[in-house]
Amino acid sequence: MKTLPVTKIRRHVSIWLAFIAYEQLSVLPRDNWRFGSLWDEVTHYILYIALFYFNAHLVLPGTINQSKKSYSIYFLLVIAQAFTCLVINYIIMYGFTYFHIALVPPFLNHRNFIIGSLVRTLYFMAFSVAYWLALTALQNRKRVAELENARLKDQIARQQLEAAIISTENAYLKSQINPHFLFNTLNFLYNSVSKFSSKIADSFMSLSEIMHYALSEVEADGKVPLELEIENIKNFIKLNQDRFGQKLAINFDVFGDTDGQRVMPLAIMTLVENMFKYGDLFNVEKPANITIIIDGNGISVTTANRKRRVSPKESHGVGIQNLENRLAAYKDYKLEIEDDEETYKSVLQM
Repeated sequence: MKTLPVTKIRRHVSIWLAFIAYEQLSVLPRDNWRFGSLWDEVTHYILYIALFYFNAHLVLPGTINQSKKSYSIYFLLVIAQAFTCLVINYIIMYGFTYFHIALVPPFLNHRNFIIGSLVRTLYFMAFSVAYWLALTALQNRKRVAELENARLKDQIARQQLEAAIISTENAYLKSQINPHFLFNTLNFLYNSVSKFSSKIADSFMSLSEIMHYALSEVEADGKVPLELEIENIKNFIKLNQDRFGQKLAINFDVFGDTDGQRVMPLAIMTLVENMFKYGDLFNVEKPANITIIIDGNGISVTTANRKRRVSPKESHGVGIQNLENRLAAYKDYKLEIEDDEETYKSVLQM
C-alpha cells in the first residue's frame, strides 16, 4: 500500500494554511474587521478541503476517460457533489443553532445561503480540477523523461530518438482530456463566478486561454505563430500577477515585427516557467526580464532574473532538459544558459 510522504503532507498543510490565512484577511474589511465564528470556519474548511481531494483523487480519475459518456457522468457527479455539500451545510447550520453556537456573520436567509454554498462548492471544485490537471501533467512529464532515458540506454539512432521525443511531447500537450469538455466546464465556472467576483472570473478566463493553447493541435512543421506564444506568456504572467496581488516585478518586452514568425510551441514558455519556479520575482529594484527581439538574424529570446535565496527543494531540471531535447530536432535553434550563484540567464536563438 502506497503511503503519502511526510514532506508532501507538510507541503499540502502549509499551502492550505496560507490559503485560509489569505481568505480570512481579505474579508476582514467587509466583515467590519471581525473574524468569523471559530467552529463555523473550522467545519467550513474541513468540508470543502475534503471535497477538493475527493473530487481530485476519486471522482476525476475514476470517471474521466476517452469516452464521451464519461464527461456526462462527471457533470452529473459535479451536481451531486454540490447538492451533497449544500445538505451538509444545512445540517451544520442547524447543528450550530441546536447547540446555541453564534454565527459571525449571522445566517440571514435561505436564498443567500444556497447561492453562497453553491458558489463556494464550484470555487473549490475548480481548484480541484486544476490540481488534478497538474498531477496529470507531472505524470506525463515523468513518462517523457523515462522514455528518453530508456531510449538513450538502448542506443537508439539519433533520428529515431528525436522523432520519439517530439511525438511524446505532442501527446503530453494533448493530454488525455477532451478539450471541449474542459473548456465548456471552465466557461460554465466563469459564468457562474463572474456575478460574484470579476477577479476570480478573469483568472478562470486566463487559465482557459492558457490551456486552450497548450492543448491545441500544431501544424505539420511542428510550429505555431509567434503571436500565439507571446499571448500565452502574457496570460501566464497575468494569472500569476493576480495570484500574488500584482506584486511581481517582471518586464516583458517584444521588439520587431512578429507577423509571419513561427516557433516551436511552448519553447519560450518553458523558459518563463523556469523563471517563475526559481527566480526572485519580488525585487522591484532588480526585476526579472523577458525580451524577444525579431530582426534580420531571426528571433532572439532572453530571460534574466535573480535567484531566490532559498530554492525549491525538488529540482530535477526536467523542464529545461526536455526543452533541449526538443530543440535538438530543430537545427535552427540554439539555447545558451548562464547560471551562477545569484543570477540566471538564458538566450534562445531561433
